[in-house]
Amino acid sequence: MGTTTNSEGFYTITFTQKAERLNFTGVGYASQNASIGSGSVIDVTLDRDVANLGEVVVVGYGTQKKINLTGSVSQISSEQLERRPNLSTSAALQGLAAGVTVTQQTGSPGGDAGQIRIRGINSFGGSNSDPLVIIDGVAGSIDDIDANLIESISVLKDAASAAIYGSRAANGVILITTKRAKDKMLVLYRGYIGQQKPTSLPKVTDGLTYMRVFNDASMNDNGIKIYSDEDIEAFKAKYEEDPSNYDWQDAILQGNGLMQNHFVSLTANSGIVRVNPSLSYADQNGIIKNTNFKRYAFRNNMDITPNEKFNIKFDIAVTNKNRQQVASEGTIWNYLGRMPTNIPIRYGDLWSDGWVKINPVGYIEDGGNRKSNNIDFYGNLSLNYKPTNWLSLTGMVAPRYVTTNVHSFTKSVTTYLEDGSEAGAANTFTDLTETSYRYLYGTYQFFATAQKSIKEHNLSLMAGTSRETYDEKYLMAYRRDFVYDDYEVIGAGADNETKDNNGSRDQWLLVSGFGRLNYDFKSKYLFEANMRYDGTSRFIKANRWAAFPSFSAGWVISKESFMESVSPVLSFLKIRGSWGKLGNQNIGSSYYPFSETLNLSSVSMGGIIYQMIAQSNLSNPDLRWEETTMKGIGIEGSLFKKLSFTYEWYDKKTDGILLKLNTSQLTGLGSPYQNAALVSNKGWEFSTRYDDQWGDFKLGVGFNLSDVKNRIVDMKGQTSGALLRQQEGYAINSIYGYIAEGFYQSQEEIDNGPVQFGTLKPGDVKYKDIAGEFDENGNAIPDGNITDLDKVIIGSTIPRYTYGGNLDLGWKGISLSAFVQGVGKADGYLNAHYVIPAANSSAIKPWQLDYWSEDNRDAALPRVSITSTNNTQNSTLWMRSTSYLRLKNIQLGYQIPQQIVTKMGLKNVFVYVNGQNLLTKTDFYEGYDPEINYNAAVSDGVSLGEGNYYPQVKTFTFGIDVKF
Repeated sequence: MGTTTNSEGFYTITFTQKAERLNFTGVGYASQNASIGSGSVIDVTLDRDVANLGEVVVVGYGTQKKINLTGSVSQISSEQLERRPNLSTSAALQGLAAGVTVTQQTGSPGGDAGQIRIRGINSFGGSNSDPLVIIDGVAGSIDDIDANLIESISVLKDAASAAIYGSRAANGVILITTKRAKDKMLVLYRGYIGQQKPTSLPKVTDGLTYMRVFNDASMNDNGIKIYSDEDIEAFKAKYEEDPSNYDWQDAILQGNGLMQNHFVSLTANSGIVRVNPSLSYADQNGIIKNTNFKRYAFRNNMDITPNEKFNIKFDIAVTNKNRQQVASEGTIWNYLGRMPTNIPIRYGDLWSDGWVKINPVGYIEDGGNRKSNNIDFYGNLSLNYKPTNWLSLTGMVAPRYVTTNVHSFTKSVTTYLEDGSEAGAANTFTDLTETSYRYLYGTYQFFATAQKSIKEHNLSLMAGTSRETYDEKYLMAYRRDFVYDDYEVIGAGADNETKDNNGSRDQWLLVSGFGRLNYDFKSKYLFEANMRYDGTSRFIKANRWAAFPSFSAGWVISKESFMESVSPVLSFLKIRGSWGKLGNQNIGSSYYPFSETLNLSSVSMGGIIYQMIAQSNLSNPDLRWEETTMKGIGIEGSLFKKLSFTYEWYDKKTDGILLKLNTSQLTGLGSPYQNAALVSNKGWEFSTRYDDQWGDFKLGVGFNLSDVKNRIVDMKGQTSGALLRQQEGYAINSIYGYIAEGFYQSQEEIDNGPVQFGTLKPGDVKYKDIAGEFDENGNAIPDGNITDLDKVIIGSTIPRYTYGGNLDLGWKGISLSAFVQGVGKADGYLNAHYVIPAANSSAIKPWQLDYWSEDNRDAALPRVSITSTNNTQNSTLWMRSTSYLRLKNIQLGYQIPQQIVTKMGLKNVFVYVNGQNLLTKTDFYEGYDPEINYNAAVSDGVSLGEGNYYPQVKTFTFGIDVKF
C-alpha cells in the first residue's frame, strides 16, 4: 500500500494490515524509514540526494531507475523549464544537458525555435540531422508542446539508450513526458508579462560620415569625389530640419516587443479517475510593427484505474498557432544596417525612393504580410493490463492531424523623388500566394513487459511492435496584378497567364518490431540489450528492412564490500560501457530518395502547345538509410552525498551519407545520389552538481561541458561547396577561403607579390600564395598567382565546446537563480555590406572607420573602395570567432509566507522577475549575434555571409505562480 503527498507535503494513509515502519521517498531525495509507533502524525524531512539514485528515468517504452541505467541519458526536469520565458521549448533546452548543442538564430515571434544537435552533426547534403522527438510515446515536434505541460525530458544520447528507436535514432532521441494528475484537487495559474529588446544591433554613423567615407572610396578608385562641398552643405541643412527623418533604424524598430503568457490547469483525482485539463495562451509582439505570434493550447491527460490490473490513459490536445510577419521581412533586416544615412525616409507624406526603390519602413507599413496558421489535433488512447504482478501488456492508438495554411501577400510599394514624382517600386506588382498543408499521422503500438526477481537476480524483458503512418497533402494557388490591393483573396488577382497552382501528396509507412533485455545481480552488475527491426516504405523492397542492435553493461563499484571504508566520502560510483548501431531514414529532400521526380513542361510547335515529361537525373534504387555505429564508456559518482559527477567518452561513425558521384555523361542525365560518405564524431562530456543547506540558506551549483571533434572521413575524393565547404579530413560545414596576410603598404610590395584580383593599390589585402607545382617531397611551391588552388579550410562552424552552468540560492522565501551558457572554439563569417566598408553603397558602421590610409597604416580594415574585387574575396580577414558566453537567464523570486497565503484562501503564491539573454561576451562582429550562422531555412541548417535576420532578443518579465 502507499500514498502520495499533496503540493504542501501533507499525506494520509490507512493501514489494512499491521505495519511497523513507513518508507518515505521523493524524486531527488534520499529515502528514509520512520517507525510508526502509537502516534497518528509522522513528520519526515528528506535529505537532498544529489546523485538521485532512486530517481525513475524515462527511457524508450518504459522507465528505469537511474542507478540501473547503462546507457547515456540526460534528464531535464520541469523546474528547469517552467519559469524561463521561452515560447519555443527547443530554445529552453540551451545549455541544460552535456552533449546537447542548441543554436537559436533569431528572436522572431513564433520563429525562435532552436536547432538541436546531439553529440555533433552526423550528416550533410540535405539529410535531416534533427533528433527524434517522442511526446508521451508518439513522434512529434518539441515546439508543439508548451513547456508548462512537461514533467520531464530524457535525452537519449548513445546507442545503448536510443537503439530501441532504430532507423530514426542516429541523431539522438528526446523523450518528453507530460504532467498527469496527482493531487485530489488543485488549480494552478502560471503567467508572466514582459518586453523584448534586441540583444545587439549594427550601429551606423550619420549621413555626413557616410558621405566622407564614400568620397574617400571614390578618390581611392578614380580620384573623383562623389559628393561636392555643396552637396554636403545641402544635406546638413535638410538634416537639421528633421534629424529623425534620417534615422532608419529607429523608424524600423517601432514594434513594442510586448509579450505575455498565461497557463491554467486543474488537477482532480477521485481515486479511479484522474484528470489534468489545462489551457494556455501566449501573445508575442515583434520589435517591428505588424509582427506577432499568438498560441492557444488545450490539453487534457486522463487516467482511469478501475482496479489494480487495468489502467487507461486517454489524452487529447488541440493547439492553434497564428504567426504574422511582414511580407519582405528578410529585406527589412538586410537594410537595418545598410540603408545610406544621407537618404531621408519620407518626402513629406510620401515614401522616399530609399535605395534602388527599396524603402524598408514603407515595406513594414504598406508592403503586405505573411500570415501562417497551424492547427494541431492530437489524441492518445493507451490501455495497460497486468494479468499478474510480473507481466504488463500495453496497447496504444494515437492519431494526429495537423493543418497549416500560409497566406503570403506582397504589395507593391510606390516610392517618390524629392520633387514628388514617382520613382517606381522594387516590387513592380502585388501578388498573393496561398499554400495549404494537411498532415495525418497514425501511431499504433503494442508491447509487453515482464519483470521477475529470483533471489538477487533481477530480469526484465520487453518486446513489442509498432506501425506508424504518414499522409501529407499540399495545395498552392498564386495570382498577381491586384486591382484592389487591400482585398487579399485569390479571386481578386488577375485571371491571366500569370496565375499558377500546384499540388502534391506524399505518404510513408514504418513497421517495426523491438525488444529489450535488462538483467542485474544485486543491482550491482548490470546488462542491457536492445534490438529494433524496422521496415520503411522510403526504400525499395530489397533495402527496406534493417536491424539495429545495442549492448551495454555497468558495474556499481560502490556496492562492493571493499568500498565500504570510503563510502562516507565516495557514496556512489558506477562505470558503464556500450556499443550499438542506429539509423537515419530521413535522407535527401524526398520521401522517396531512391526515385527521381519527372519534370513536367510544355513546348510550342507550329502554334500548338505539346506537353512534355522528362527525367533530368539518374535514379538510384539501391539507396538505403544512413547507419551510425557508436561506442562509449561512462563513469558516474557522488561525493559526500552532496556532489555528483558524470564523465562520458564516445566514438560515433556515420556511414552511407548521400553524395553525387561522377557518372558517365553519355546518359545525358545528372548523377544520382549514392550512399558514399563517412563522418566521425568523437568527444567527451562532463557534468557535475553540488547541493547543500545550512539552516535557512540553500546553495546549488551545476555545470556541464562537452567536447566534440567532427570530421569527414571519406567523400570518395570529392569536395563540395564554395564558402561553406565539405571536404575530407575536416569538419562538416567548414569555412573555405584565402589566408589573408595583412595589407600591401606600397606599390613596390605589390610589384614583388603574387598576381591577385583586379587593380591592386596600397592598402589592399595580401593573400598567401600556397599552391603551385609540387617538389620532390610533395610540398606545393608557390606559383606567383592567387587562384582557387590557394584556398584552404580556414574555420569550422561546428562548436568544439558547449557548456552551461547554473547557480541556485535560497534563503527563507527568497530565491535567486542564474544560468549561463555558451560555446567555445567556433567560427562564423560575414561578408558584403555587413562588414566590408563601402560595399554595395551601404551605411557605415563606427568600427568600419578604421580603414587603411597613408595616415593609418596599422588599420584593421583595407582601404575603402567601391570597385575593388580583391578585398571582397572570402578570406580569414572577414572570419570571426563565434565563441560566446551568455547570461541566458537570471531570476529573483519570492515565496509569499504560508500564513499570509492561507488567509487569502490560497495554497501557494510565488512571484518573480526574470531576465533572459541580458549579457553576451563574444569577439564576433559588433551588432551581430554570434549564433548568426544557423539558418533553419537551408538544408544543412548553416548559412554564411549574410546577417539579414531578425535579431536575438533580451527579455524582461514579471511572473506569478498561484496554486488554489
